[in-house]
Amino acid sequence: MRPRRFWHAPALVTALVLLMYGMFLPIEQEPTWLLLLWIGGALAGLVMISQINAAPPSNDLSRTVSRIGTVIILGFLMLSLQLLRQQLIKAEAISSYVVTSADGSTTSNVRPVLATQRVLRGPISDRKGRILVESMLVNGIARRSYPLAGAYDITAFGHILGFFSPRYGQSGLEARFNDYLSGERGNEWQSLLNEWTGELPQGNALTLTIDAELQDQVARLLGDRRGAVVVLDPRTGAILAMVSRPGFDPSRLVVDPAAADLAAERQRVSDYWSRLNQDDAGQPLLNRASQGRYPPGSTFKTVTAVAVLEHPLIGQPNQITCPNEYFPQPDAPPIVNAVNNLGAIIGEPVTLERVYAFSCNTAFAQYAVRLGADRFAEVAQRFNIFLPNRIPTGFRVLRDLPSEPSLLAVQANFLAQPRALADTGYGQGQLLVTPLQMALIAATIANDGVMMEPYLVQRITRPDGSTVRQTTPKSVRRVMSSSTARQMREAMAAVARYGFGNSISQFVTQPVGGKSGTAEHVPGAPPHAWFIAIGPIDQPRYAVAVIIEQGGEGSGVAARLAGEVLAAAFALE
Repeated sequence: MRPRRFWHAPALVTALVLLMYGMFLPIEQEPTWLLLLWIGGALAGLVMISQINAAPPSNDLSRTVSRIGTVIILGFLMLSLQLLRQQLIKAEAISSYVVTSADGSTTSNVRPVLATQRVLRGPISDRKGRILVESMLVNGIARRSYPLAGAYDITAFGHILGFFSPRYGQSGLEARFNDYLSGERGNEWQSLLNEWTGELPQGNALTLTIDAELQDQVARLLGDRRGAVVVLDPRTGAILAMVSRPGFDPSRLVVDPAAADLAAERQRVSDYWSRLNQDDAGQPLLNRASQGRYPPGSTFKTVTAVAVLEHPLIGQPNQITCPNEYFPQPDAPPIVNAVNNLGAIIGEPVTLERVYAFSCNTAFAQYAVRLGADRFAEVAQRFNIFLPNRIPTGFRVLRDLPSEPSLLAVQANFLAQPRALADTGYGQGQLLVTPLQMALIAATIANDGVMMEPYLVQRITRPDGSTVRQTTPKSVRRVMSSSTARQMREAMAAVARYGFGNSISQFVTQPVGGKSGTAEHVPGAPPHAWFIAIGPIDQPRYAVAVIIEQGGEGSGVAARLAGEVLAAAFALE
């Protein structure tokens, strides 16, 4: 009698569930799919071979042939499933997939780009309808053109728009929204009709949240300094300006089909691409605003302060001191302040507002140690600043462009040491954050404690003007109570009134708030200069994050730039 195998049915069901789940995983999780494929195949193989072994006795040759046949059949089925996933289920995603490397350069499939050379890709315009890029026919070939290149600094828009090149592929919004811009998505019936009638296909248009004039002014204010500036509307999450330096000119990656010497024209584009990828070019293809990760310095004291206010019994916000030295653990060097005898400058009473305004390292190191690693990490995670083992699968702070998650530490157990926790509390340690993330922190405080999801694309419309998609502002979560948000706005206002960073008030006519940061990164190199700001302080309409790489003191050059950016935003209202 054949023995019963009670585990066969559960094993086969498990294998089927794993394979069905894996088939529809995003292509970014290809290693996970392959692991599930092998696990599912192994489970099915064990069941089949177990059945062969449990069959009535027969000659050894027959049983061996059956086992080999089972392995071959399983291999064929696994290969078929992989081909089904690649050639059918994920074919479109693979075709349009863009890989962005650490330096900002991209690798993508150029075939869709070549195919759309006879498609009038949709235009991309700013929030006020100013066209940033459109398509025009030249000698029967569609090419991208940039109408504002003469009036504005087109390099200010390179990281947002991206490039669209038959030779080098695509990046930015050109890549992320390629299906919409080419008309393959959102206008399917018209595209099919055009194939039958022979009419020139037209893509859908994107309307962005950015203000082209503000974007241009911010880029000119940042100048040739390496760094980034982000301006958000804290009430909606709309990105009003996002500039990264050094930038690039996407128009210089477009070949002109009407050029007298096409070989020379192609060589011109090739030379420009080579310059962009030189080691000493400063990674101009990298969008520092959403992909660059830096230690935040004292701007991160904002998160520590929120954690203290959210846990007042443990954090004791107004029971604090600002000593010249603080020893979080006896076998480690002390933590010191950037300014000698800072406690005397702060004066009495010593409160959270005053140690925040004067950026006392030793006070915020004490706060972090009081809170403990778990509470501290939990509040940071509310802001989407994660320990490396807690980053949600597929997380992206910005969905419209490539973006990197911000890290509370590089090592998962880094905060276990009191000195490491203390360092993180005042903005050093292993912290790595993006300028966009710091702008979101300021925006969340400005928006009464509710974080809004940032976005760049306001609307997608068909060539006839009908709407394909309209973005509705979406809250991510309530990060802090209204009371905590109010107290943080008061603390940021104190920075602008009398603290380290009050120089920002010289450049604006309305009361604002902010926080400076001077971030050490490489021993011996000048620190990065940071400033985050909100304004007007009573009813904030703007949240700003500024970083100038190796810019020195944040309370100086970065505060000035943040003030100039806010002044430009106020002037354009």
